[in-house]
Amino acid sequence: MNLPDPQQLSGILPALLAGRMPEPLAIWAITPDGLSMALKLMDAFPGLLHVSESLLPCPAPCFFFARLADCVKDRFSLFRGHVFIMSTGIVVRLIAPCIASKTKDPAVVVMDEKGRHVISLLSGHIGGANRLATAISEKLHATAVITTATDIHQVPAIDVIAVDSGLFIENPEAIKTISMAFLNQTPVYLHDPYHRMDKVSELDNMIPLTQTSSRQDAGGATSPAVVIDDRLMRFPDPSLILRPKSLIAGMGCNRNTSANEIREFLVKNMDKFALSMNSLKCIATIDIKSDEAGLLKVAQSLHIPIRFFTKEELSEIDSPNPSDIVNKHIGVPSVCEAAAILASENGKLIVPKQISPNVTLAIARINFSLSD
Repeated sequence: MNLPDPQQLSGILPALLAGRMPEPLAIWAITPDGLSMALKLMDAFPGLLHVSESLLPCPAPCFFFARLADCVKDRFSLFRGHVFIMSTGIVVRLIAPCIASKTKDPAVVVMDEKGRHVISLLSGHIGGANRLATAISEKLHATAVITTATDIHQVPAIDVIAVDSGLFIENPEAIKTISMAFLNQTPVYLHDPYHRMDKVSELDNMIPLTQTSSRQDAGGATSPAVVIDDRLMRFPDPSLILRPKSLIAGMGCNRNTSANEIREFLVKNMDKFALSMNSLKCIATIDIKSDEAGLLKVAQSLHIPIRFFTKEELSEIDSPNPSDIVNKHIGVPSVCEAAAILASENGKLIVPKQISPNVTLAIARINFSLSD
């Protein structure tokens, strides 16, 4: 590893490996002309430069590699975007073993050494490669090469809209069904009871899906639908299920309760009340639990934050199910219900306090009309 400027690069790689810094671009060069183009690119798009050891000494802070394929394999998932300044054929072979899924893969863009073309190669929509390629082409006066059908025909890209709207794509295999319907100008229905898409002008022509809607055309075929809901419901195929981050899990537990026990109780009750785990926005609790390993591990495993509130903050909430025992031992009449209501910004408590021997749980739904 070459660190020409230790102060600039100190701590970057450990943070990346710990998953705390997914933002920077990885910029790759293997020839002198490629390095020259990389340096121009970095003036407008700061990133971490990766160069072949044959290009050392490098005029900028960089990581160097002996074998390109090994380095790409090791670092592919550490970055949200990669810009390779080399031939497309080389890049295709490099990234092929690394590709996971369209919802997880980073953006991959390829440039030629002269900066004439900028190609969106992988994860054009969700990963943002189309936007990255377009932005680079504008800065460097190059030609962006975009091949996704929705962009070419200027129809809505539902996966991009979902990500931009903070929605979790539960069944990404259905994206192509919605995209084909837009391309073919066939009806697409929209179920959106929380009005998450009201301000998305590209979807103005979608048909609201109600209980009385008929999704069958004259030939009996069922039109596709986009479903935005945090509830577990049965929707007829073909439906693209998008989950809003609308639910707050207020939780309390006895000291040293295991993460497995906490998570099992949470999952059990989410299923009991027909709520999607993919719609959980955060866990909320009292600040004296800020070092509770089980709660912290559950939040980490679910990839959601955990919020802590003081006794004073929790005491201001009029909980529907206060507890004298909790008040006696902790000093507040409610933890899980009050925390859920607070973290949801005074949202609706849809699951009142649920109790197990070691865990308490309440679920609140964010009131989007107030929070927007």
